[in-house]
Amino acid sequence: NKRLGAKVTFPASASGIDLDLDGGWDHKETSRRIKRGGGGIDIDDPVTITQVKLKDNLLEIQLNGGGFGTFGDFLTTSEKQRQERSVSGKASGGSRVNLRFNKAIGCDVLADPAKMMVLLEPLLNTQALKLAAAQQALPPEWAEAAAKKQAVIGMDKTTVFAILGEPKQKLVDMSSDPPSEKWQYDIAEMKTRVVTFKDGKVFKVDEF
Repeated sequence: NKRLGAKVTFPASASGIDLDLDGGWDHKETSRRIKRGGGGIDIDDPVTITQVKLKDNLLEIQLNGGGFGTFGDFLTTSEKQRQERSVSGKASGGSRVNLRFNKAIGCDVLADPAKMMVLLEPLLNTQALKLAAAQQALPPEWAEAAAKKQAVIGMDKTTVFAILGEPKQKLVDMSSDPPSEKWQYDIAEMKTRVVTFKDGKVFKVDEF
């Protein structure tokens, strides 16, 4: 259920894109798959991981449904998808990344968001995995504040990011000594939260 973003155009077919552990993928073969079955996900499209399957020689990561191409899909939706492609140029059903194990890899790597973020970076914007990695690394002393979704004086930027996510806006004031940085968040009831950092630590938190 992680939300990511597409850096490339993905084929609509269930074959998706084959990506190896070194970040390599076949651009020509991907283009051929798109020409045969259309595009399922465009560059900058938001994508949701809808299923993950660990197989003998790959990790199959299904995006927005996993792509068109199973036997059942072909019988029930092929005509519908052809009609959609003729109108919009893009088929429904998403696509997938087949992370192929071209060298030895441990399950601990596949369970680590920070390491997965690096592996998927060639094809996907992995901000959601970055956030998950930051949450896993939260110091225990901030656990109570994290549960309440609060930024507390003394927190570093990584901890605030793990708790509150990416701010709507970042502003740096070079005129102050030391320079300060403000992260702005929209919160409930049309309110705004501004977290001010000095020397990389939370200096104050304002809500208005």
